Amino acid sequence: MWKSHQYLILALTLLAATTAARSFAQEADLLVVLRSDATIEEKSAACRQLARVATKESVPTLAALLGDEKLSHMARYALEAIRDPSVDGALRDALGKVQGSPRLGVIGSLGARRDAAAVEALAGLLDETETAEAAARALGNIGTPAAAKALEETLPGASGRKQLAVCEGLLRSAEALVAEGRDEASRAIYDRLHGLADAPRHVRAAALRGAILARGKDGVPLLVEAIRGPDYALAAAAVRAAMESSVPEITDALLSEVPEAPAQRQGLLIRALADRGEPRVLPTVLQAAQG
Repeated sequence: MWKSHQYLILALTLLAATTAARSFAQEADLLVVLRSDATIEEKSAACRQLARVATKESVPTLAALLGDEKLSHMARYALEAIRDPSVDGALRDALGKVQGSPRLGVIGSLGARRDAAAVEALAGLLDETETAEAAARALGNIGTPAAAKALEETLPGASGRKQLAVCEGLLRSAEALVAEGRDEASRAIYDRLHGLADAPRHVRAAALRGAILARGKDGVPLLVEAIRGPDYALAAAAVRAAMESSVPEITDALLSEVPEAPAQRQGLLIRALADRGEPRVLPTVLQAAQG
């Protein structure tokens, strides 16, 4: 029995070593293609394959393509998949060298990799017309307190598409902060966006949903205020939050609002109550249905 286990372990070890050797050989062959006079199609295919097998050995060759209008996208596709910090350094280095659409792509890749070391550089791009939107969304993906601070400082002077990008970045930051247990910081962001009168309606609705969920049972007053308020989009966002929350106090609030709510709002409330699946909501739902 013990010898059988030993043989199995040896076989698996040999298989892993063989697989690794093949991957290294494949990586080397693909890098040769990228350094050659191969066609754009062939080099793009090589990048696609490198996304599966590349190691840090591929980083310099792929980074050299970041400024290429035709190959930058595929080079970044391969780089983003490499789990080595040298990728982040290469992307940050390229940020100050490439221009045009490749630069926007590099900004997006830094956000996709959530490179906290890139926050300062990205924050500096929020004032540039060509890069502001991409930088705002990248900072939102990074989602650190420093990234959120940079976006908050930019928000007062932002308008139009830039304002929308900054708001979206802040919403992403708030979600990341919640995931890290930084509830107070996330609530502050949600409250600011919810209270931003000139923000797009869907931004305010998303912020309201986040503010309710981030507060738990303390979010009930916000929920009730929105349900009773004149803005149907905000009421729908509040009900969406209710459907996502398991806080018992929210069920109590929904039940108490059904009898007095207009017919259109009753439909929202009934759907939320039914989604919560609690037996105690049945009499209220049935009564509303008969009405």
